[in-house]
Amino acid sequence: MRNKLILIALLAAVGCQQLPLAEYIDPQAEWTLILESTTGKRERLTLHNSDGTVQPVKKGNAYFYEGVGGKKIDLSIAYAASPSLKGALEITPKLVNNEEGWVILAFEGPVLKGIPASGEDAFILPVGTGWRLPLKAISAAPAKGEKPLKPWSWDKKEQVYTMMRPYPSRNFTMQWGVLQGKDGGVYFASHDPEFRWKDVFATYKPSTGEAALHFKNHVTCFAGETAELPSTLVYPYKGTWHTAADVYRAWFLPNRKILEKPEWAQHNTGWLLAILKQQNDEVIVPYSEIGTFLTDAAEARGIDVLGLFGRGIGGHDRFYPDYSSDPKLGGHEAFKKGIAQAHEKGKRVVLYTNGQLLDQEGTQFWPDTGKFITVVNEKGELEYQKWHKYADAPARIHGMACQRSQVWRDIMLRLAKDANALGADGLLYDQLGTRGPMYCYCPDHGHTVPAIVYENDRNDNMAYVQAEMAKINPDFIVMTEGLVDAEMNAVGMFHGCGEAAGIHPEAAFLERFTDEGSIQYYPEIFRYTFPELVTTVRHPNPAQTRYSLNYGLAFGFRNEMELRYAADRRYVENGVIPVKEDYGNVLSAPNLQYLVNAGDPAAARTYYKQVLSFQKEHADLLMDGRFLAGKDVELKASSPCVLAHAYQAGDRLGVLVWNASAEAVSYTVSVPGYKQAGVCAPDCDVAPGDNLAPRSIHLVLFEK
Repeated sequence: MRNKLILIALLAAVGCQQLPLAEYIDPQAEWTLILESTTGKRERLTLHNSDGTVQPVKKGNAYFYEGVGGKKIDLSIAYAASPSLKGALEITPKLVNNEEGWVILAFEGPVLKGIPASGEDAFILPVGTGWRLPLKAISAAPAKGEKPLKPWSWDKKEQVYTMMRPYPSRNFTMQWGVLQGKDGGVYFASHDPEFRWKDVFATYKPSTGEAALHFKNHVTCFAGETAELPSTLVYPYKGTWHTAADVYRAWFLPNRKILEKPEWAQHNTGWLLAILKQQNDEVIVPYSEIGTFLTDAAEARGIDVLGLFGRGIGGHDRFYPDYSSDPKLGGHEAFKKGIAQAHEKGKRVVLYTNGQLLDQEGTQFWPDTGKFITVVNEKGELEYQKWHKYADAPARIHGMACQRSQVWRDIMLRLAKDANALGADGLLYDQLGTRGPMYCYCPDHGHTVPAIVYENDRNDNMAYVQAEMAKINPDFIVMTEGLVDAEMNAVGMFHGCGEAAGIHPEAAFLERFTDEGSIQYYPEIFRYTFPELVTTVRHPNPAQTRYSLNYGLAFGFRNEMELRYAADRRYVENGVIPVKEDYGNVLSAPNLQYLVNAGDPAAARTYYKQVLSFQKEHADLLMDGRFLAGKDVELKASSPCVLAHAYQAGDRLGVLVWNASAEAVSYTVSVPGYKQAGVCAPDCDVAPGDNLAPRSIHLVLFEK
């Protein structure tokens, strides 16, 4: 923040019994309460503190708002020094609803007075694996007629930039974020042990240089009920964002156990995701080639796992939840044999199922069961998704299964048992780590009306399946698409997908080194907070460039290669680089530039295997080690485009140095308390002091 961090000075000045950050508390600060009628026609009523309909009464460190909106609804907001985090302010709202016929759905706020910030500061937020949003990119209002830079929206009336992200979802993966300055920052967090639905708002007012984070907590507080909402913590700290991540991790570990993964999942290098049959019924890979073509393609690149999508009778995104073996692909016995052959060659196999979608056409399941277990919105309509992938095939409309339906939970377990019976080592429940929560209004699912769904229910379902499957096969894992910390007690490996959880364009990633752009990608934020994370990095392409391979290695991610279309197969099998016309029938084709940038297919395949083999060779550091990011690493390099991340295993340390630039660089790296013990690289012999070639990696080894 401006020169010396104002908030740190403030905290130093107050006694332990005084209220920290007192000057930032405003009883008239904006807050919003959202209500909904439960009788007759449903109506939403949004009440703002700025309406002036209720005056706060101060009692100790709490403000009371009685009779909100002229209704028998009371709100209290307590501001107190946190008992668990010294120097932090803890803000705790409490709602009492005695208004018959109304349910409280959400409370947003309170919003503290803006924290002083400058153009040197940035929000660091867990969007996907991590974003850094420099304030200098939004230092002025958008020019007339121009749209604000992504991901911001502009409130013309309030003259403020705002960004909202829902948690838990791939769009906000942990319950914390920071406003980081040169010498320190401010940690904003919800230490909510129930990991409930909340929207996170970041705001910045360029005219005054004030920034803040706040939460909107979603609830279902019916008449006669009291809702104690999760506390918001505001904590000024000295140093880097690592301090804030350490605080969140220390809180998280006693509140949610991280799943212990089987050895094969912990040490796998990634997967070859193959769609066997597409939405338009086109066969890409029959069952008979699982243990031959697919397995051999994975082995040639050092990939340990096969992920089999489009494996059921409907192909990909058809007939869900019917995943019966397809005669067109070879039939049930051929499927089992293909998986067994892959096992014989040392590969693991994970099958696909969708964790929420129910096809509304083509099966008897939908009219008999599916439509009755689908989420119903406030208008009485079924929630759905539309997927259309081929020009010569119609779009598929899918209902979204209510995760609080016991019928759906039973189906999820049955599908896992079916996958295990086929010989698979795991089952992916697609989409269950991607979307945010919502309300369901169906009275027949065994929950209240309305009820919050796609919150803890989806995680509970996966944890239930994982626990039941462990009794049958301890090596069986549950996977899901997306990434969110709340699911780490159930998921053995994530299929990383979404903003900042997949591969970014190289040019966009490089902006972090030159401090340019409105979004800078910082995957170390999630990896440092949770070094236990095992996730692939979504890469919907059959080729990998040096950039994408080095990216995965630098951050300790698992690899992902995707083979989805006939042209993808020709590239993998025969080295034929596709052209645009090869995907003429595909509505969302792979990025052909990646295929071009990968260069000669044979050479690209060689480096592919070198990198993945290198990761496995140094698994004690790069797979099992504690990922420290750049903490305590002292790097000097002749280019700004060099990254150095430390991995710790006991008394040993490895610093992975990545030259992301197109020029050779000289560098030195050191870590206090350690002495250098050697250096190695995936693709060549190196010695200490050697220059780092363009788009290349060294692993510098240290010991105590």
